[in-house]
Amino acid sequence: MENQNYPDVLGDGTPAGCPTGTAPFLCSLLLLSSTIPSYHSYGATSSISGCSAACYVALISGDTYGVGDGYSCCLSGSTLVDQMQSAGLTWQAYCESGCPRGNDHFPFTGFASDTNSPNIFTSSSVSTTTLTAAANSANPPNLLWYTPTDNHNMHDNSISTGDSYLKSLLIGSGTPSNPASGSLLASSVFTTTSYRTMLYIWWDEYDPSPNIQYGSMIKQGYVSTSNNYDEYASLHTIEANWGLPYLTSGVSGAPSISDVFGGSAPGALSTTSDSLSTLTFLYIGLIAGGAVSITIYLAKYHFHNRKLAAMLQMNNLQTHQGIHRSVGKKKKLRKNPEPT
Repeated sequence: MENQNYPDVLGDGTPAGCPTGTAPFLCSLLLLSSTIPSYHSYGATSSISGCSAACYVALISGDTYGVGDGYSCCLSGSTLVDQMQSAGLTWQAYCESGCPRGNDHFPFTGFASDTNSPNIFTSSSVSTTTLTAAANSANPPNLLWYTPTDNHNMHDNSISTGDSYLKSLLIGSGTPSNPASGSLLASSVFTTTSYRTMLYIWWDEYDPSPNIQYGSMIKQGYVSTSNNYDEYASLHTIEANWGLPYLTSGVSGAPSISDVFGGSAPGALSTTSDSLSTLTFLYIGLIAGGAVSITIYLAKYHFHNRKLAAMLQMNNLQTHQGIHRSVGKKKKLRKNPEPT
């Protein structure tokens, strides 16, 4: 999403303190999800300037490369999706209605290694229906990204209009617990038991910027007290999951976003050895300084990630025992993912 301050969208992060008059859907989602009121889109441990563009570039590459809005292709650095391809993981990235903001809100077209990839979709026909179809495919990609236009991402429209857009995309006329047919939360990546999907709704600008994490492995009604999460921490968490090397020192030095995992949500982590065999990570972020452009990032957590599984299982066990400690940072996993 884009260009909104955390309190204006989610209040203090609690259902009671959320502005239901302007964001009723997102406020209702807080009951079933986690949120980080002090998420720093402009950088927590090192500065991220030049957003919107720089926020997106930092998120997928671990560096800003000095870009600002309106930058041209092509950057020469490596990206998360480059790493994924080398590891045998799949990805698809969609940009709504012809991608009018270009590289600023869709960083894949800004890198030489990715701009001509067949996994990029930017035609005028790309819509939320396209995204949902990808999520319903027989073999969904490990990473699924979707960027909405500024007319939908709170950049050129109101918070309430953006809230309605997200509601239509995620649950349609249904509810989070019973989403309507054809909505994203009713797609197979959420309803098929062999998948475990995490939804991450992220705004790229403002400090602090809004965010929501949702899924069966996420604590319900949890408000993080961390003050050191940013794009580099998000990328650190993603790379650690797949055992990928950290792209930059900024990423390796950032913390893992670990405290949102665990709890007693329906279908929460079990203590079985294959509890993370096909966990999928769905990332929805609005591009261009808090606007409503949504980037949906979808990634499978594979069975080989035993260290992460053990880490999250212990977090879940401790939660049930009444012990409130966050999961250890910087857990490294095996480097070569097993095929699904």
